Amino acid sequence: MIYLISVIVPVYNVEKYLKKCVQSIINQTYKNLEIILVDDGSSDNSGKICDEFAQKDNRIKVIHKTNGGLSDARNAGLDAMSGKWVSFVDSDDFVSPYYIENLLNLSLKTNSDISITSFKYVFENNEDGISAKIDENDSVLTHEKDEFLSQIFYSKLYDIGATRKLFKKELFNGLRFPKGEISEDLAIIPYVFKNANKVVFCDKKDYFYLLRSDSISRTNVFSQKNLFMFKALNDLKSNFINYKKTLRAINFYENLVNLAAAVRFGDDYKPYKKPLKFKDFIETLFNKNVKFTHKIYFLLYFCFGYKICARIWKFHKKSRK
Repeated sequence: MIYLISVIVPVYNVEKYLKKCVQSIINQTYKNLEIILVDDGSSDNSGKICDEFAQKDNRIKVIHKTNGGLSDARNAGLDAMSGKWVSFVDSDDFVSPYYIENLLNLSLKTNSDISITSFKYVFENNEDGISAKIDENDSVLTHEKDEFLSQIFYSKLYDIGATRKLFKKELFNGLRFPKGEISEDLAIIPYVFKNANKVVFCDKKDYFYLLRSDSISRTNVFSQKNLFMFKALNDLKSNFINYKKTLRAINFYENLVNLAAAVRFGDDYKPYKKPLKFKDFIETLFNKNVKFTHKIYFLLYFCFGYKICARIWKFHKKSRK
């Protein structure tokens, strides 16, 4: 059966990157697509570029709206979509030609509700990413409920983000992204996963994250909005109380977020900083699901405090430029 796949792209002031993003979706080997470009009140030429694409390809639907933020734009796309499945692509990223075909085939072959691909970070001057159809040499893993619920918090195979995934539409029934919040994925994606019965992951790199120096998610300025993620985590603890494995993963993620905030925001975050318990520290070191780099961060943080970690983080950040 040929399913209609909806691809939702929130658009805001990305005229420099938008054409590459949309063209990568147009060039998909899987053709039965509904491409929804949500212009979230852009003040540059992004809205015009969206309209130009729509005039050339009847699969493209453009929504122009007043600025409401990333969550509001994604919600507008969800409300307007007609597909059986949905995928989110950020407007400064791009995907391989096999992105949708690979994800859909994974879901259908394994009877999974969510399929996930791997990714690669790229810089602005890099050439297009290269990928191919999934073959027998690619690692494919299927997970049942408590396993995949915990995996999204460890982020070893896949994460809480909405991108690089293909979801069954009905998983979003009654669920929408929280408008105007930072780390909005944390408040919805775990619940979307909770609605699923099976998840499949493949290590094929079909999604390409663009590393931008001006990204809002990498700002070092602290605001009260940054505390929303802790409220979201407390809500998750209440709602996942019957999933013991997942609760341990949420606890790890909360400690990781606390560590990252202390390192990134320094003294501005000090009044909100929570001490890392010895029990949690030991459990993290011996947890096979935790990334090695995260174990190192926890070790440095526990032994030397956030200021030493902050110096290492700043050095690492500079070395990537």
